[in-house]
Amino acid sequence: MVRKRIEKDTLGNVSVDNDKFWGAQTQRSLQNFKIGNDIMPIEIIHALAIIKLSCAKTNLKQKSISSKIANAIVQSANTVLTGKYDDQFPLSVWQTGSGTQTNMNANEVISNYAIKKLKGEIGSKKPIHPNDHVNLSQSSNDTFPTVMHISCNELIEKKLNNSIKDLIKELSKKSKIFKDIIKIGRTHTQDATPI
Repeated sequence: MVRKRIEKDTLGNVSVDNDKFWGAQTQRSLQNFKIGNDIMPIEIIHALAIIKLSCAKTNLKQKSISSKIANAIVQSANTVLTGKYDDQFPLSVWQTGSGTQTNMNANEVISNYAIKKLKGEIGSKKPIHPNDHVNLSQSSNDTFPTVMHISCNELIEKKLNNSIKDLIKELSKKSKIFKDIIKIGRTHTQDATPI
């Protein structure tokens, strides 16, 4: 039997499995958006981690948070980027338009992982609060469009560019293999000129 903990938010208490780093708002999203099996792409989650660590560094420079809190958020976000905790992001793609639930899922996971590393109690929001520290000076109306740009860029760099290079290589090979074959060209499904 999985042990539970009680997480609190503005709507009250929520029961969350003890082995999860997410909190009340993620749990509520799981309960309220039981639609389909499509979960948020992991590229979105990793892009959120990039934003969260960047904001922690900026908030530290602005003296909005302490170095202890900023460093814990950066370390936690970097751990998310390794893929070690990909299973902590279970939310459906079917949610509000601004991606608020996924943004909060990232805030909660990063906060609770940082709390654990600092030997605190997961779910306590002390010493690192998901909203007041991880999400400081951010809004999902801004972070989510930025996340989409970052994740698209990452996918282009890691997947599309390599696929295009492979396609060019294959087309080059085929052009050499078939260079001596004369074939009738086709235009509008009719024979045209030899090519």
